[in-house]
Order: sequence, then C-alpha cells, then structure tokens
Amino acid sequence: MKACFLVASHPPESAGGTEMVVVALARELRARGVGIVVISGAEAPLADAEVLTATHDGVVVHRLPKRPEEADRAGFLRPRLVARVRELLERERPDVLHVHSLAALGVGFVAVASALGIPVVMTFHDLWVTCARFFRVPVQGVTCPTGADRGPCATCVAEELRTDEGWVRFALGERDRLVRAEVAGAARWLAPSARAAAMVREWLPFDGPIEVVPHGLLRPVAAADRAAPPQPGERLRVGTFGGLVAEKGVVELLDAVVGLPVELHLSGRVYHRELADRIATAQRAGVDVRVHGPYTPADPHPARRLHLAVFPSKCQETYGLVVDEALAHGVPVVCSDAGALAERRGTGGVAVTPLAGLPALLRELVGSAARLADLRAAIPASLPTIAASAERHLAIYQSLR
Repeated sequence: MKACFLVASHPPESAGGTEMVVVALARELRARGVGIVVISGAEAPLADAEVLTATHDGVVVHRLPKRPEEADRAGFLRPRLVARVRELLERERPDVLHVHSLAALGVGFVAVASALGIPVVMTFHDLWVTCARFFRVPVQGVTCPTGADRGPCATCVAEELRTDEGWVRFALGERDRLVRAEVAGAARWLAPSARAAAMVREWLPFDGPIEVVPHGLLRPVAAADRAAPPQPGERLRVGTFGGLVAEKGVVELLDAVVGLPVELHLSGRVYHRELADRIATAQRAGVDVRVHGPYTPADPHPARRLHLAVFPSKCQETYGLVVDEALAHGVPVVCSDAGALAERRGTGGVAVTPLAGLPALLRELVGSAARLADLRAAIPASLPTIAASAERHLAIYQSLR
C-alpha cells in the first residue's frame, strides 16, 4: 500500500501543528508497511526547477513553489500546480491521496486524483475551508458569521488586505464555490475533534459524514522526562509553548499573571514585532517573563520546566496538540474554551475557562498548592496516541483500495 500526502507546507520549511502531525503519521504508517510520499507547497520562491524534491525523515517530499502571479489574490485554481500534481501522481501511483491541507496550493487536485482512479481522503486540520484567515479570529469590529454567510468575512478580509470590499465579496463567493466542489469530491472526510467536524459542517457548510480521528500524542514521553512537581516554597513556573502569536492569547496571559508570585515562561517563536514589544513592556513593568525561543523535537521539551501550562487561545482550535504534550509531561493545564479546547473539560488534569475568567482561575491555582496538586494528580496515566490514529488511517486506506 502506498499513500500520497498533499500538504500546504512541510518541515524543515515549516513546523506548525499540522506539519508535525503529518510527519508523525507518516512515521507510524511507514512502520506498518505503508509507503509514503509527500507533495507540498513551498515557502521558497520559484527557482529554475518547478518541483524541488528532497527527503525528510526518510520520506520523499516534492515541493511546489508558486510564481508571484499565483498568489491568493489571483485565485485559488492554479493550472500549473494542478498539472505538476497530476504528473507526480502519475509517476508515484499511490493507492490513496490524503489531502491534509490545500492552503498554499489551492484547488483542483481532488478532480485530478479521481480522474486517475485514486481515491481521496481529506482531513480538516484547520478551518481554511471555511475561513480565508484560517482560525476565524476576525479583525477588530467584525463578528464571525454563522453558517455560510460571508458578509462580515468580506469586511474582515478587505481590511486585512487593504483592498476593495466589493471585490473581496466576489472573490470569497468564488472561493466558496471552488472549495465546496473540492471537498465534495473526496471519498472520506476526517477531523481531529467533534468540534472541528461540527464547525466544518456548519460553516462551509457540508453535509457529508465526517469521522473524528484524534491526533493523540505524537511522541511517547519517558518517565525521566516528566516535569517535577513544585516543591514547598518554590516559586511557581507557569508558561505556554508553541507558536507565540497574539491570537493564541499571549497578551491575555501576560495580563493575567500581573501581581502573581510566578515565573512566566514563553517557549517558541515570537512571530510579530508588536507581541515582542508587549512582552518587553511586561518585563519592564516587573513581570518575571522568561522567553526561551524556538525549540525542536531534539531539544528538551519546554513542558519539563513548568508547574502549570496555560493555553489561552482565541482561535477556533480544531484539536490542541500542546495540551497532550503538557499532560504527557505530567504538567496540569489551563486552557480557553475556544473551539475544540472546550472538549478538554472531560480530560483529567485540565481546567477549561472562558478567556475572561483566566485571571481569577490562575489566582486560585497559584494561591492553592492543594488545588494545583489535585489537578496534577488527575492527569490520566495514558493518553491517546498517534499510533492509534495511524491504525485507523490504515484501515480507511485499505477500505478504499
């Protein structure tokens, strides 16, 4: 059996949540005898070669850079890229095409695969199919719509692009038409959480059956790598990790720890200057903020230095890999109720709160060693893993073959 993954980006160029899931799933499937090849968008500009082929983690990755005239402003159907994907599928002859993300590539690929007799599985890792800005976090003054209404979206995107709202309204209508056709052409549809599936059903909208297959923990955590509990009299270490952007609630976290006797640890890349300035302002005001920068799977995991992990995202999250990572390292979690994070209310060791309630909850936990200890003790002994996800994916692939 051979599967081809179609992704918007791939390590080492990009290492976000979707990319890490794709790499981990490929690793697990290869261990089960499945051949994997990847077709990816590329952040690098178009060079002499239209397809850049390399190997990453033992998997062949074909990258497709875009030309300047193939930016999103020009539309989401890019005939040149569709032709390159057709050529690669004809050469690789996979038994299944698994679409993980279309964001950097556009549409037209499901029809190509179907014409070649290759069934398509599509996973909704994010909300790109319903939102041109991915996570349904609108610009100030705009409220995300329900259902298929795109009126507020036109205002939101036009402000982001600084362009004419009427043109954006037309372009979004065309985008919807193309994306809905692309999604409808798949044979199976997957989502990592019930909430992710519900959001796609409501907001695309889409009435097909979406199976929930949780990502689970991407790598096992050795007992020696678990974080130590706070010792009596020790200053509590609170923190967050991952991509550090305002949409992940980092500013709200900075505000919530003001006046608390804690160290605040931020691990990951700070993507925007405005956020870096806000962190520096908090440090000058006396908040004990420690910024550790980006980390890789080869580095000690940032959860190991924490007593409490906080993920106050404002995005409509579709899963929450960082929650699994913290729990696997023995660290209790506070998270917002945005998107699929609300489903974590049933997970031991996790406290879910509306973002407005974050300061009060942190004060309670920091001020009560017993409450924090109870939260830590409730962490499950085992968590879902990517291995279980791979077993389900293999069964789906085999059913289509």
